Amino acid sequence: MADAAPGTPIRILMVEDNALDAELIALQLGRAGLPFTVERTWTHQGMLDALRGGGFDVILADHVLPGFDGDAALALACEIAPGIPFIFVSGTLTEDLAVKALKRGARDYVVKARLQRLPDAIVRAIGEAEERRRLLQVEAELRDSHQRMRLITDSLPALIAYFGQDHRYRFANQAYFEWHGREPQSLVGMHAREIVGDAAFEKMQAHLDKVLQGEKVSFETLSQRGGATPRHAQVDCVPELGPDGTVMGYYAMARDISDLKQAQALLTASNESLERQVAERTSALHRSESRLQALFESSFQHQNLLTLDGRIIDTNSASLAAILATKQDVHGAIYCESAWFADTEGVPAIVCQAVLDAAAGIASRHELELRLPTGKRAFEFSFRPLLDHQGKVTAVVSEAVETTARRQAEEALRQSQKIEAVGQLTGGIAHDFNNILTVIAGNVEYAQLLIDRLGDSAGNAGRALDNALKGVMRAANVTQRLLAFSRRQPLRNLPVDLNAQVSDMQDMLKRSLGELVQLEMLHSPDIWCVEIDPSQLEASVLNLAVNARDAMPEGGRLTIEVDNAHLDDDFSAQNPDVPPGQYAMVRVRDSGHGMSAETVARVFEPFFTTKEVGRGTGLGLSMVYGFVKQSGGHVLLDSAPGAGTTITMLFPRSAAPLPDSRPLEEPRQGLYQVLEDTTILVAEDNDDVRAYTVETLRQLGYRVLEAHDGPSAMRLLERTDVAVDLLFSDIVMPGMSGWELAKRALQHKPELHVLFTSGYPRDIDASGTVGRNIAILPKPFTRSDLAGSIRQALQDEGAGTAAGSP
Repeated sequence: MADAAPGTPIRILMVEDNALDAELIALQLGRAGLPFTVERTWTHQGMLDALRGGGFDVILADHVLPGFDGDAALALACEIAPGIPFIFVSGTLTEDLAVKALKRGARDYVVKARLQRLPDAIVRAIGEAEERRRLLQVEAELRDSHQRMRLITDSLPALIAYFGQDHRYRFANQAYFEWHGREPQSLVGMHAREIVGDAAFEKMQAHLDKVLQGEKVSFETLSQRGGATPRHAQVDCVPELGPDGTVMGYYAMARDISDLKQAQALLTASNESLERQVAERTSALHRSESRLQALFESSFQHQNLLTLDGRIIDTNSASLAAILATKQDVHGAIYCESAWFADTEGVPAIVCQAVLDAAAGIASRHELELRLPTGKRAFEFSFRPLLDHQGKVTAVVSEAVETTARRQAEEALRQSQKIEAVGQLTGGIAHDFNNILTVIAGNVEYAQLLIDRLGDSAGNAGRALDNALKGVMRAANVTQRLLAFSRRQPLRNLPVDLNAQVSDMQDMLKRSLGELVQLEMLHSPDIWCVEIDPSQLEASVLNLAVNARDAMPEGGRLTIEVDNAHLDDDFSAQNPDVPPGQYAMVRVRDSGHGMSAETVARVFEPFFTTKEVGRGTGLGLSMVYGFVKQSGGHVLLDSAPGAGTTITMLFPRSAAPLPDSRPLEEPRQGLYQVLEDTTILVAEDNDDVRAYTVETLRQLGYRVLEAHDGPSAMRLLERTDVAVDLLFSDIVMPGMSGWELAKRALQHKPELHVLFTSGYPRDIDASGTVGRNIAILPKPFTRSDLAGSIRQALQDEGAGTAAGSP
């Protein structure tokens, strides 16, 4: 016996000519506790009309019908509504006929003598249909993801492939066709040995074994390019780890470095030739010594000439400037113990060994990060032997190219990419969570209404529901912070006077900081106007102030400064995502214990917190980061242990004039007043949210139609017998977004009112295709939120403005 299924009734299309049998079937379903509705027909035309009307969850059909039969009904259902499960309910269906029916598309069959099987068969068939729909959706999303990856990798000149643990291709990009003359799809399933050859694969084997042990490797190899001469390639391999840490396979990227190798060979040959000429023409060396010394001194590279035992013979000006020394200070000193390396732990031993290797004829290259008198700087060092005309090593040459700026740019890019990836993940979580909170909040509020009717007899139940609704609102605040971090929250940007906005927070900040923290506010008399969301600014300043308070448990000073700032090209070079220009800033500085470099590197990640368990969500600073970035600005962080923390929010200057005062929101009145004869179409792909919304609107007195996606909503709007006054649509729906649905709906019915809802409007920029005068009811929303927004949308005289011009 099927369990009773509360909630939305099962919609049944019954193809049955016998009224008594139909009544018996309905009686059996009722006994099983299934909620259902039935539309009965027994002709071909009747079934065709019903299927075109849509809205059925299952089809029950007799096998023998007057002028019509079950096989024809099955064929019609497979043609018109293949997604609706079809079940034969017949007294004449034999086993052979039943098997044939199942092969043609029927989901089950039940003989009328055993109708007690029918409820379970219906529940099972509907569940299987829903699972098939979900599977099709997942497969479509997987295909889209694969296509996007294909487009990205095919646009790159490098050879990109993915290999399994068996070194067989699972994926290859278009560059393989240009390199090997093979279509990428033809490589799938082939072993890497078959493409690069046995000899080359054997040389790679040791590196690939390290990849399968979970290491990242980089190596050079000779690779055959079509039928041409082998080319040098730089190969980088990165393992893919499974949830349990095991290596599932690895990604490989290969780049042609033949030109670089040729240039290096030419440079080496040139250096060797120069060294031979120097040895053969000693007299000419003395005559041109001044010119060579000038060239040596003018080089931007750090160059040093050493004896075979590592003592300094000569050094150029660029190298001396790094340690603020003169040639007399370093001449004759041991190179590895000099001021270049002495203050950097572990480096003197590396340099000493490199000099010994070069003296033995072995050149080497090293990337070193050094603590110099001029600051912490990164270099790429090379140590090579200097040979005479007989090939004998006579000295050691040390050359260094500074890579500090390049490393800073690479680190900034990696940090930006990491923050963006985490933002996309957290935004998706917020979307699903907001749908759940919408259903919970609405039902809790509805339960409150029922409790209120009981009066004082409700007792503790009313207080419990109040606490539950407060918990939902706190959870909604967490999702709002997630959306802020992922830069997907809808912002209400207005011209803002930062002086006035921050000053108005003074009383609230003092109450939040307590008596141990001294608050100081500094304002700029000529502050520039910015266009931001005032409420998000206040939330950001409050978050920073509370964090500062927690960093000063024994008390201290908190300074909030408002001023103008001009970012130049040098600043933008170190922060590529921030264009130069004029900005207004809010700087929050505390005298707390500060943060380590490791903490600073992670401080803007969501859910990262240094507080003990139970204090803080880890979303405060990530919300600040997301809000400022979404507003077109930038966040600066300066902190060190024992030196306090300074966080600066920079916002682009606006051409708008400073506002005289902030507008006050007018109270919303008449939320529950219902316009008579009003029909609302609800388009929502989440079943629970849709069911809650439809039920609430009906309780408020509206006529409601519902659709689970955009195409279904359009079919209802296009019907001549359906009059819809308001379209209430989710923004993010599979197949057709809410933006696209509204655009098409307003083209069909320009007088239609439109109200959007979303818990994560990730494609909000696409609203430009619909219009800028749009109203959005954020999820989660309560019963009163929904009633007020619906009422306001219906009273808007500019019907259809969602598709109009800005």
